[in-house]
Amino acid sequence: MTSPKRRQAGSNGRTICHLNFLETPLTDGRLIDELERLRRYCFAESADADRTKNHYEKGLRKLRMIIRRIPPEEIESQNPRELVHCSIKLLIHFQNVLYHRESLCNWNERRQYRMARNSYLDLLSLFMKKNESEVVRAVISVMNEENLFEYPDLSLDLITAPVSLGISGSTVVNELWNEVEEPTTPIEIARSIVCTLYEFMNTYDWPETVSTVVALERLLGIYRASIGEGANTSPYKQFKKGLKVCVQRTLEHLSNDHILVVIRHMCFWSVDQTVSDEDVLDFGSSLEYAAYKHATKLFEDTLTPDVFSLLTRMIASSSRLVSLLGNRVMQYLIDRGGNRTRLETPQIFFEDTEYELNVSPYHREDKIFLKNNRAELHECLIRGILNHCSARLNLEMSYCTICLVAIEVPCGFTAAALVCLAMNLQDLTTERDDLRREVTFHVHACVVAILSLLCWIHGAKVFYQYVNKIVMERARWAPHLNPPIQSHYSFATHHVLWDKPELFFVDWEARYGLWKCFRLLES
Repeated sequence: MTSPKRRQAGSNGRTICHLNFLETPLTDGRLIDELERLRRYCFAESADADRTKNHYEKGLRKLRMIIRRIPPEEIESQNPRELVHCSIKLLIHFQNVLYHRESLCNWNERRQYRMARNSYLDLLSLFMKKNESEVVRAVISVMNEENLFEYPDLSLDLITAPVSLGISGSTVVNELWNEVEEPTTPIEIARSIVCTLYEFMNTYDWPETVSTVVALERLLGIYRASIGEGANTSPYKQFKKGLKVCVQRTLEHLSNDHILVVIRHMCFWSVDQTVSDEDVLDFGSSLEYAAYKHATKLFEDTLTPDVFSLLTRMIASSSRLVSLLGNRVMQYLIDRGGNRTRLETPQIFFEDTEYELNVSPYHREDKIFLKNNRAELHECLIRGILNHCSARLNLEMSYCTICLVAIEVPCGFTAAALVCLAMNLQDLTTERDDLRREVTFHVHACVVAILSLLCWIHGAKVFYQYVNKIVMERARWAPHLNPPIQSHYSFATHHVLWDKPELFFVDWEARYGLWKCFRLLES
């Protein structure tokens, strides 16, 4: 009757078989001899297929014997690269045999492949206790030497094995980036490693740790180096598309706070004075996607001082594309009710009419946030509209942002702040004489749309009466001042084309309408 084998649990709970006490332990001299025989079996060169198959089968048996009979501390003292190289060679061979055998009765091939894979995992489990980075470097070095990065599925399988045993994904990713940045790495190999990286990032769920933030910042730094003026001398320029895929796939597996790290970095790129429109187009879609993936609860948690300041600078930017991007990112971050697509162009919101808009519940914290940041938000929206109102898309984006603020924070303070903004916008537009006539029509249409939305949200009867009065006057004498906005307007002989005061909103009338609404609500 044999004694039971001593077993040791790996880092992930795997059970590794070790010394059977009835077997003779290997002395140091025998160990060196056995390792040399294993190398000969695994790296044998032969044109005879049967002879090669026999060598690999002997190599597999030898590797299993070494794992069983050598105490773990002795295995850990060996060079991990040589043993990992042997185990990978065996794994590849038996995987190829399994996949290319035509017979349905291939139970023996499946068993051999399973033994080869378990041997690979067992070796990694033993070596990783000493130095995780050294184990990962050994795997990557072997993959590079054997040109395995050319086979995406195999590469992914080999590099995810250390992660499945408990090694941090950040360690694997950093070692892969080190290989890409190595000057001696050929371009084609580096491109294949980038492909392996974005396949890995498509499956790895990043933990909420400091190492994840470090790995993210390195990825973003490499991606930034691939675009812009400096990219012409950067080795990353030719990997730009692959790096973009890496970023977007990483976003699928990040926590809310870590997505905000990505948003902050990319917003900072957007306000850089050296950034070009082409650069904004390169990373803009990734920034929008990050904002889309982020789930906002309270404004103060998402719109941190850094992020909010960067977004307001983007919206107020003199660059049309940066301003447009800033509005779109802001909308994704504050649109908790999914209303963005229903507010894409100005329209009049009529009293006692149902619209597919989800007005958010009131949160006192959001009101406090707006009170603290009202002036900065007001200024950036006014500047953004005045800078780019000639571009219809930009004007509609700014209109949408204003409407989302009204819907997401439905309170008297928000209504008063946005009425102030709308009246200010009307006055500034009327004073300007450098705008095309159609552009001023578009701005005035946005103003009436914003005021009618505020009336609809709060059920402001008196305010509604005043807004409806102006709308009806315009419908009769100046329909071009009402939504919808058009590219070309046709005018009748009786239409008023000058700034007749009766066709525009008066500040004190708007304030009175608000006062009546919220005084009644408070009472």
